[in-house]
Amino acid sequence: MFLFWISVWWIIAFIVNDSYLLPSPGDTFDALLSLLHLKSFYKVVFLSFLRVLFGLISGIAIGTALAFACHRIVFLRNLITPIISIIKAMPVATFILLLWITLRGSVLTVFIGFIMVMPIIFQNVLSGLDSVDKELVEVAKIFDFGVLKRLKILIFPSLRSYLFPAIITSVGLAFKSQIAAEIIAYTKNSIGQYIYDANYGLKTDYVFAWAAVIVLFSIGLESLCRFLLGRVKK
Repeated sequence: MFLFWISVWWIIAFIVNDSYLLPSPGDTFDALLSLLHLKSFYKVVFLSFLRVLFGLISGIAIGTALAFACHRIVFLRNLITPIISIIKAMPVATFILLLWITLRGSVLTVFIGFIMVMPIIFQNVLSGLDSVDKELVEVAKIFDFGVLKRLKILIFPSLRSYLFPAIITSVGLAFKSQIAAEIIAYTKNSIGQYIYDANYGLKTDYVFAWAAVIVLFSIGLESLCRFLLGRVKK
């Protein structure tokens, strides 16, 4: 299937016959090889990857903690839920432009990753907590189960079917939203900066090459998450 779509890409590029509009797979591969020979390439990719990771981890941690708090406190739930809905409905570019007024550089990109991930984790964890059997909770109270035992026996089995898919979904979203923030905010030493420069210089083959890097890293991180979460399930 992969070779099929590469062939389609090559045919369309051949028909268009303009590398500025649509570079061929060969041109893109050559540009990717050129990037791999640059020492700065690895530094830029590593820094962007770290920003994605920070945004993702903070979104998961705070989203989960907030969901537990809202599950216990009804007033807080009624207060927070509308805000979460607004955040989910607002386009990424709008958030970036609004936050660009007060935040700069890496702080902005990490925060964008966080703000995109957190609502997904929050709603899924909250749904998982709501699905816990109330009768089993009462039984746990009667037998005076400790907090850790309740988490292990009651909450985690119900929660993981909601939390794990949310984490996997959040990986790709964190990558896309952060790269968009890097491009718009022109973050130094970032993939977004190099994409912006390549686009400004009409080096479309390099734009495609950077896009390939993003896709590969996103797929790689998502696959790693699936593997690790699969080990947790066992």
